[in-house]
Amino acid sequence: MNAKILGAAMLVATMATTTLASAQSTTLYSGTKITAKMDATIDTGTASVGQHFTMHVTPPYPSSTLQGAYISGHIVKVVHARQGVKPQLQLSMDRMYLSDGSSYQIDGQLVDSQQSKSENNLGHTALTALGGMIAGNMIGKTIFHTGGGGAVGLAAGALYGLNAKTNFNLPAGSKVTVQLTHTVTIRRQAHR
Repeated sequence: MNAKILGAAMLVATMATTTLASAQSTTLYSGTKITAKMDATIDTGTASVGQHFTMHVTPPYPSSTLQGAYISGHIVKVVHARQGVKPQLQLSMDRMYLSDGSSYQIDGQLVDSQQSKSENNLGHTALTALGGMIAGNMIGKTIFHTGGGGAVGLAAGALYGLNAKTNFNLPAGSKVTVQLTHTVTIRRQAHR
């Protein structure tokens, strides 16, 4: 009879340990979206590959475990805006740090962000159009002895200005959404 009681006690202890272990871990599956705020501004005009950044996780949390957490990562690709070239920015999420001091390797991609342009393209277009008109007018009068050079120069300057691409930035404090590309299991540290 003692063997039966001992067996039952061991079964209850095993079930309690299993329940406790599952209660102390959280799985964030691939595809989980995490909302965060940028800690510093990243600008495509000045950013460089390998540059590190951090962002703090904000509500709504996919798990209460993420309250007070932050994510660190680095820039994988950046293309600076220039004539005919659109700016590009690709970020890699590397680690998530929890408020209890533990950290986990993560893989994620930026799927939504609040961007702002870092240059005013409208003013640039207007200036290049005006410059084109003046240059066209001067060339038309001096070389071809006509008055139509201004209109041609205006059109050419406007096209040049419209083709100029502008850099953008992710300002400090801006809201971003990160989507995990791999599943990660977070185990809570026991508090003593």
